[in-house]
Amino acid sequence: MTPTQRRLYLTGALAARDYLRRTQADLRIHRELRPDTLRWALAHTGIHAPEYRAGFLDGIGAFVSMVLEGCQINPETWEVLTAVERAGESQ
Repeated sequence: MTPTQRRLYLTGALAARDYLRRTQADLRIHRELRPDTLRWALAHTGIHAPEYRAGFLDGIGAFVSMVLEGCQINPETWEVLTAVERAGESQ
């Protein structure tokens, strides 16, 4: 992966964390989950490079995986880049 591709990938992972932050804040305010927001966010990533989309999806996947393992994750303080790199090393 070239440095530019790597930067796009990491930017996508950071965008996933930002999406999770917005979703959590929205849940606090409105007290309801709107699953269509993820569908919209995924459609929006389609206009970016494939590396960005891969980083976004890997970020969401790392979050879901950690939550399913029983980790309590706060998107405000979550180190998404560390989680994505750790997940990549285990593959």
